[in-house]
Amino acid sequence: MGVDVLVLNLTRFGDLLQSQPLISDLHAAGKSVGLLCLENFAPATPLLRHVDGVWTLPGARLMAQLDRSWRVATADLLAFARSLRAEASPTWLINLTPTLPARLLSRLLAPEQTLGFGMDAEGFGVNHDLWATFLGVATRQRLNAPFNVADMFRMTAQPLLGNALTPSKSRFSLQEPSPEALAFADAFLAGAGEAPGGHVAFQLGASETRRQWPAEHFAALGDILWRERGIRPLLLGSAAEAPLARAYAASASHPFANAMGATDIPKLAALLRRSRLLVTNDTGTMHLAAGLGVPSLAFFFATAQPWDTGPYLADCCCLEPALACHPCGFGQVCTESERCRFLPKAGPVANLALGYLEKGRWDAGLTPELCASVRAWQTGFDADGFANVHCISGHGQEERSIWLQELRHFWRQLLDELGGMSSAKANAAPAPPLAEASLTKAQAAITALSQGSTLLDALLATGALSGKSVQAGQLFLRNCERLQQILDSCQPLASLGAFWREIRETRASLDELLPSLGILSRQMHKLAQRLEPAAKAHESA
Repeated sequence: MGVDVLVLNLTRFGDLLQSQPLISDLHAAGKSVGLLCLENFAPATPLLRHVDGVWTLPGARLMAQLDRSWRVATADLLAFARSLRAEASPTWLINLTPTLPARLLSRLLAPEQTLGFGMDAEGFGVNHDLWATFLGVATRQRLNAPFNVADMFRMTAQPLLGNALTPSKSRFSLQEPSPEALAFADAFLAGAGEAPGGHVAFQLGASETRRQWPAEHFAALGDILWRERGIRPLLLGSAAEAPLARAYAASASHPFANAMGATDIPKLAALLRRSRLLVTNDTGTMHLAAGLGVPSLAFFFATAQPWDTGPYLADCCCLEPALACHPCGFGQVCTESERCRFLPKAGPVANLALGYLEKGRWDAGLTPELCASVRAWQTGFDADGFANVHCISGHGQEERSIWLQELRHFWRQLLDELGGMSSAKANAAPAPPLAEASLTKAQAAITALSQGSTLLDALLATGALSGKSVQAGQLFLRNCERLQQILDSCQPLASLGAFWREIRETRASLDELLPSLGILSRQMHKLAQRLEPAAKAHESA
C-alpha cells in the first residue's frame, strides 16, 4: 500500500498522539498518510484518524539483537527499511524524532523527500525545514518555547503544504473508543460501586518523580470530591505505578476505583470518555484526554510547562508553581528540595475543580490561596488557530509571561517570512502593546538584537563580495562568529543563538544563506523596537 506522506514518530505515547493535528492537516490537503511508530505503541494507532497505513518498528527486538551481534541487528534494520520503503513508497517523509537513529532511518527510507529531522550523505544530522530547526532548539530552552509541540509538529509540513496549511483547533480529534472498550469501562465502573456525582479520573504518575503531584495530595483531593459532591475518583496508570496507588490508599478515607494496571490503551481511552474530568500530571494520558475532548486539570512541575506541552484542547486548566525558578532547565539540579510539587494544596485545587464541574468556568473556583502559590493557565487558541494559554491567576503580567508572548509573536513573524509564507499571513496576529510592561531582560535583549541586526546588515553587504575577495570572505566569517557570540551571551535570546548556529550550518552556500540575512535583521530590529518601552518602564520603576 503506497502513501503520499509517511510520518515517522518514534518518541513517547503523548508525542505520538500529538501527531494527529499534523495528520489531519495532511488529510485535509488531500494527502494519503502513513505512520511509523514504535511497536509498543501500536495499540494507540487505531485511535488516530485519517491514517491510511501503519508500520511499527520493533525497537526492543533490534536493541536485543544489537547486544548479541551488531551485524545481525544492522542487517535486520536494513531489511526492515527496504520492506517499508517498498510497501509505503512515500513521496514525502516527515520525521518528527530528532534522535540519531530516527535520522538514520529517515535517510534509509526517503533520502530525497524528507521534512523534519534528517541526515545528510556524510552522516551528519540536518533539519529539512525551519520549524524543525526551531522545534529542536526551542524545546531545549525552557524560557524560549512559546508554542505547543502539536503546532510545531504541524508546521513542519509548511514546505509541503505552503499557504494551504490552515491551523484549526478542530484538528486534534481522536477516534472514539470501540464499543467493546466502552462496555469494559461501563462494567468496570459499575463494579466499583455507587458514584452519585460521577467519576473524576486521577493520573498519579509521570515520567519522573519530580514531575508528580504527591499521591497523598491526590488522596486529599479525592476525600473532598467524595465528601462534598459524591464524586468517586478513578485511578489510572500502568502496573508499574502500583506503588502510587498503595500510597494513595494509605492516605485516602473515601471509596475509589483503581484501574491501575487493568487497562490497555483502548480501555484507558474508554475510561477517560466515561469521566467528567481528568486530574493529571503532564503525561500521555493528558494528551489522550485532550484528543477525546475530555477536559483536564493538569500539574506542571520541574521542566514541564503548559506553553509547549499543555493539552491541545480549549478550556483545560494548567497549574504550575509560582516560583521564579520554574520551569527548571534540563539537567539542572533542584536546590529547593522539589518544593514546587507540594505548593498546590488539595483544598484550593478541589475548589477549582468543583467550580468548573458545577459552573463550567475555571475562575468560578479560583481562590486567593491558590493564586498565591501557583500560576493558573486556561488553554485556548489564538486567531490563527495555534494553541495558546491565558493566565487566570493574575500572573499574566509577570516578566516570563510577557516574554513568552513576545517570543511567540517574533518567531511566528520570522519563521513565516523565512518559510515564504505570504506577508498577509505573516502579519496576521499582531502582538499586544508593551507600553505598560517592565522587563528586566529588555535592555540586554535590545542591545544584543541591535548589535546583531547591524552585523547582519554587514554580512549581507560583504556576502556578495566574499566570492571575489579573500578579505571579504574572512570578514564575513568573522562577523558570523561575532553574531554567534552576541546571541549566545544573551540568555533571553538563547533559542535565537541556537537557531543562528543551525542556519549557518545547514545553509552551507552563500546562495542559500544570504536571502535569510535581511529577513533575520529586519525581524530582530522590529523586536528591539517593541522592547524599548518595556526597557524604559523598567528604568523608571
